[in-house]
Amino acid sequence: MKKILLIEDDVELARFLAWQLEQNNYQALVAHSGPEGLALLQAQRPDLILLDLMLPGMDGWEVLRAIRATSEIPVIIISALGAESDIVRGLEAGADDYLTKPFGPRQLLARVQAVLRRYESTTARGVYDNGRLYVNLITQEVRVDGRPVELTPTEFRLLSTLARFAGRPLTHDFLLREVWGEEHVQDRGYLKLYIWYLRQKIEPDPNHPLFIRTERGIGYRLVGPDELGTVE
Repeated sequence: MKKILLIEDDVELARFLAWQLEQNNYQALVAHSGPEGLALLQAQRPDLILLDLMLPGMDGWEVLRAIRATSEIPVIIISALGAESDIVRGLEAGADDYLTKPFGPRQLLARVQAVLRRYESTTARGVYDNGRLYVNLITQEVRVDGRPVELTPTEFRLLSTLARFAGRPLTHDFLLREVWGEEHVQDRGYLKLYIWYLRQKIEPDPNHPLFIRTERGIGYRLVGPDELGTVE
């Protein structure tokens, strides 16, 4: 049974969400403050964290920084802060998804299932495979519809970063730091150019990307392994 750690200071909401999780075969661990949540993270080793931002004392931003300092566990932010700047900040800080309150139980459960599924499918084997695009993060092998694709080292670093976080929108700044380093964080032209290079090599139709989606106002996202459907 998967463990979900819920860090939420609203006692009634936390009780309701925990009940919903347990009704769907998850074990719910509940914390009402940041320090309590971090202690449960260390003691219980949950599979995913649901994190409110507006916590008393140590707020959710601080909690997320503390989590990411030691762990790559999936984190979904659940917050009443719904401005685009808040969502971008959350994703940039390392959240895997961002859900704005109020939301329905079915929406929350769908997000939890999707994040767990894509996290497990890529990290367990070091392989991303959506049925058409195959990326081996260890051997650096890339295939599209069974056809080998030759990438430059920089192209592969960019694709492998997208693959490691498949399904998760990655901000321009995050991708620039990961692929080119802190000194190039303002060089969005680099990123745009290499996304274009990648699309020319791996997309069936580069003008209508199927794999690498543009997240307007945020950055880019490689579709989750089981997500192929409509194009942009």
